[in-house]
Amino acid sequence: MSDDSFMVSSVYKPKLNYRIYLLIRDSKEALELTEQINAFGYQVNPFTKADDLVSALRWSLPNAILVFVDGKKLTFEDYEELALKLKKQSNHLPLVIISTEDNFDLRLRAVRAGGSAFFIHPVDISSLIGSLDEFANPTPSVPNRILIIDDVLSQASFYAMHLEKVGMQTRIVTDPRQMIQPMIEFNPDLILLDMYLPECNGIELARMIRQMENFVSVPIVFLSAETDRERQLAALMMGADDFLIKPVKPEHLIASVTSRIERYRKLRSLMIYDGLTNLLNHSTIKERLVKELLRSERDKQPLSFAMIDLDHFKNVNDRYGHSAGDRVLKSLARMLKQRLRRTDLIGRYGGEEFSIIFPNTTAAEAASVMDKLRESFSHIHHLSSDGFFSVTFSCGIASFPEYKTAVAISNAADKALYQAKESGRNRISVI
Repeated sequence: MSDDSFMVSSVYKPKLNYRIYLLIRDSKEALELTEQINAFGYQVNPFTKADDLVSALRWSLPNAILVFVDGKKLTFEDYEELALKLKKQSNHLPLVIISTEDNFDLRLRAVRAGGSAFFIHPVDISSLIGSLDEFANPTPSVPNRILIIDDVLSQASFYAMHLEKVGMQTRIVTDPRQMIQPMIEFNPDLILLDMYLPECNGIELARMIRQMENFVSVPIVFLSAETDRERQLAALMMGADDFLIKPVKPEHLIASVTSRIERYRKLRSLMIYDGLTNLLNHSTIKERLVKELLRSERDKQPLSFAMIDLDHFKNVNDRYGHSAGDRVLKSLARMLKQRLRRTDLIGRYGGEEFSIIFPNTTAAEAASVMDKLRESFSHIHHLSSDGFFSVTFSCGIASFPEYKTAVAISNAADKALYQAKESGRNRISVI
């Protein structure tokens, strides 16, 4: 596969180009930690002296600093000295400690010196990478989007002003006949809807919105001077989530909108993502495969679909326990997210099976990428109560235009995966 790897070298690079500075004096542990962290797409620069690490900060800032405290070659006093130097330089860099000892006093010292995370040696690599991910790539805050449908512009503008003051984005529609295009373009997280509008009422409009597939679950909050309780209940029964009586106090409006959106986003996340790995769930990845195939056909571009299955995973659960098995699943999911492109769609197909949609990618290119990931994953050390263990995976790949439908390409990839398993596992098969 060397020729193929050259072909895709400019296309496939880890989507995260993050750097970790590692202060460590044990050469064996340095090599082990560096290899394990590098496998997830990070670049690790090890240092044996704190002064050398601090000097390196003048030229390049890492995303986090990792300190291995073994109590002998590198002590907590060394860690505290480094933390003090970092404070003098005003570098607000996350400090992550791996310690061979664990007690309240050491953890307190770590926190007081500015420690951001504390791990016990031997460290579970999946948990460590999880912390590094949070520091290196914090989840960006997404503004809440509110669509206001009210025929009185002055009132709608009043609500919009107060919502925007707390960082929300708003769009106003004064003519209900013109609401469809703004809804599609703006894709709101919540709709504020006046109860009485020209040519239709809010209940009718809410029923229309609920009949639009993309907005079935978007929260709808009625705004109205209507005080009749029966009519309010009728509005709620027609698909609304709340009923606010005008005039609405700004703080009441903001609280109601915020709580409804938070619940909506949580429910939406549960509908789309797998709870354990945070990858796309089975139904969502299948839906996306249909859409991506249509896009590839329209653009006349290749597409590859990969099926992954962890080898002998039942033995992992039986021998090391289901919690260790879950950590393995999360480790593989994390590696896939780190090492693949943002345009690649990754899903948990079920159990220990994963699937990947590679847009604009031939089967040979996808195979080269997956072979590198297979090799890296096989060297990851997973932690259990019995010590460390390794796991491998097998992978089957099929591509468009050889297979033109979602059913055909999934069946072909599954057949290729079976071939990889039958051929000895821990390998890639293309069909």
